[in-house]
Amino acid sequence: MPDTPTVAQLAMLLAAIAVFIAGGAVSLARLRFERQPTGRRTQVARVAAKALLYLGILLCIGLLVWHSRLRGSWLPLEDNFGAFLWLAVLLALFVAYTQRAHPLRGLDWFVMPIVLLLLILAAVFGKTMPHEYRDSTLLLVHRVTAYGGFVAFAVAGAAGGMYLLANRRLRNKRLASGPGFGSLERLERLTLVSVTLGFPLLTIGLITGLVRVLDSHAPNTMGPDWYRNPKVLLACIAWVVYALVLHSPINPAFRGKRTALLSVLGFAIMIGTFVAAQFVGK
Repeated sequence: MPDTPTVAQLAMLLAAIAVFIAGGAVSLARLRFERQPTGRRTQVARVAAKALLYLGILLCIGLLVWHSRLRGSWLPLEDNFGAFLWLAVLLALFVAYTQRAHPLRGLDWFVMPIVLLLLILAAVFGKTMPHEYRDSTLLLVHRVTAYGGFVAFAVAGAAGGMYLLANRRLRNKRLASGPGFGSLERLERLTLVSVTLGFPLLTIGLITGLVRVLDSHAPNTMGPDWYRNPKVLLACIAWVVYALVLHSPINPAFRGKRTALLSVLGFAIMIGTFVAAQFVGK
């Protein structure tokens, strides 16, 4: 069966994107309702935003099931369409769980745009033929750790962006206006926890990728100058950036704002790495 999505599946994907956009619009509309004397509209907007979030997640999960049945395989991350969908679903589920168990206002405004970006990438790159990957344990570990690190760093980047905005509001003494993003301490802790989870995954992904490149029996289209490959260079730069973030607790010079900036920068580099991987050799 073909690995590329059908026209009907792309239509369902566009529907999920529309639902997530509608949920984001309703969530932002709560800011206006909160300024009104009655809180009824705020409560309605909160419920509607959650309902749209859950509906979008269900649409994406249904699309994954549909795509897997057509392919005849339930293994994740085997093609571009399924891989980007899995990343989007994991991030959306993280938002749903966090907002239910430990609510952090504004988190969805930073993470959900990343979810939308991943869904758009699924639509753009899903119709292209995926790279041919060797069926080996080494490759499976490489891909799982790379995608897992991406998810963790997406959360760190979102928390870092929220920290920067919250810190700016505090410096400008705008405590009463605009949305609340939680305490700076909590945002910094979320950033560090996410980087702590993502850094070892990225390290394993780099090591397994290096082993595959140096393995003479493994397929490699990057040639002898593989170390100049854009995705290799970007992945190594991201590793250095997150190493600095990871060691910020023992280096006061990198605490707070600098940690947040590095987290946002690191995630931007990770996005560049994943985009570069679509156009260069594996």
